[in-house]
Amino acid sequence: MTSYLSPYIQESINLNSKYKDNYILAIQYSLDGLSFVIFDTEEQKFICLKHYRFSEKNVNIKSLILELQEREEWKLDDFKSVKILIDNNLNTFVPKDYYQKELEKDYLSMLNIKGETSIKSDSLTNDIINIYTAPSDIDDILSEYNNKINIVHTSSVIIESLVKEFSERIQGMRAFVNVKNNSYELTIINDTNLIFHNYFNFNTKEDFLYFILFTFEQLKIDNESIPLYFMGLIEEKSVLVELCSRYVRNIRFFNRDNNYNYINELDSIPYYYYYILYSSVSCE
Repeated sequence: MTSYLSPYIQESINLNSKYKDNYILAIQYSLDGLSFVIFDTEEQKFICLKHYRFSEKNVNIKSLILELQEREEWKLDDFKSVKILIDNNLNTFVPKDYYQKELEKDYLSMLNIKGETSIKSDSLTNDIINIYTAPSDIDDILSEYNNKINIVHTSSVIIESLVKEFSERIQGMRAFVNVKNNSYELTIINDTNLIFHNYFNFNTKEDFLYFILFTFEQLKIDNESIPLYFMGLIEEKSVLVELCSRYVRNIRFFNRDNNYNYINELDSIPYYYYYILYSSVSCE
């Protein structure tokens, strides 16, 4: 078949007959790449991480999933459960008390969505419904595997995992930046309540900083005291982080969740690069 996937990270393991009973597969799908992790529930261990770049644009997700299975020599049916994470900025949040399923298309009407899409929604623990679009052919995958696959938006994973992680810590305001290629999403949580979530495109390091400080100013947040956590495609010593550190005193990066185990090969890959993928397993 035509190859659409170009390997970037190759960290693998020989899977065995435990698949169906013990292994969870989480796949993160974005416009420019596809990543996945495999988690062994018996050993509570991440045993595989891979990332592929797309060699062509606008390839449908069904073709990508088919090629992924051929390349990896396993099938989605081989796993205890499969989660596909939709990574885009075509989503909106609605309070559960005001949500009506028949109005989902209307909720998304301001997002300038083009082409055929499938509308999905996630119910979050803090009484919020996250409504988003997924590729139209995602429903073909779902029907083929008899609803064994769970579809979820990456912003849902971020919010759920952050609320869970910080619910047992000292309460307070915290900000989180998930960096992509030329954009990022900024999430702010106070105690366990979602205060703010939005996406920003940037071309310069000054753009990057401006949107953070502007949001803090609008929400009357003290940038001298609020912790600002980074995740995603950013280096700890990048010019972006260096500039932010001049104006936000408390810069942090996520460390591994020590409740889980990891194969040695993953030691060389910063945990926060794939925070969403790792966290999607704990949100099972």
